[in-house]
Amino acid sequence: MKKKRQFRSKRGFSDIVASLILMLLAVAAGVVVYGYLMGWIGGATTNPKMAGHLSFDSMYANVTGNTITLALRDVGGTNLVLSNVYVSGIDRTTLCSIPGAGANNTAILNGTGYTLLVQQVVDLTINSTGYTGFLSTGTYYTVEVACKDGTQVSQAVMAQ
Repeated sequence: MKKKRQFRSKRGFSDIVASLILMLLAVAAGVVVYGYLMGWIGGATTNPKMAGHLSFDSMYANVTGNTITLALRDVGGTNLVLSNVYVSGIDRTTLCSIPGAGANNTAILNGTGYTLLVQQVVDLTINSTGYTGFLSTGTYYTVEVACKDGTQVSQAVMAQ
């Protein structure tokens, strides 16, 4: 004679254990959503660091005068200190002059620099009269202006 197997009711969890697990999952999901939203809202409501930003208003390379003249504007949220000027990758800071900067209108950019206030426009001239062949007609030159805080701007200009 064969023995009959007895089957019991197979329930996975009791109702109480299932309710506790669901509550724990809901609380964990709430904590994750709260952390995400607080990070997002916290980042959106804090004041960002005011960064400097330079812009060229105009630029002209004059072959006969052997000069590059540019109007430079601080369009960022903080004052900038101009430090270096490069023409096609070569440091030409010592050839720069800024009208009204004192000492024969020459700004000593490498030393103390020239402070450019927010929304101020400054006319900067790179005069390379002593350097023959500095500019050639129809050639493009990249002019880059750098500040002490790392802000920089560059643009190409064609010599005329």
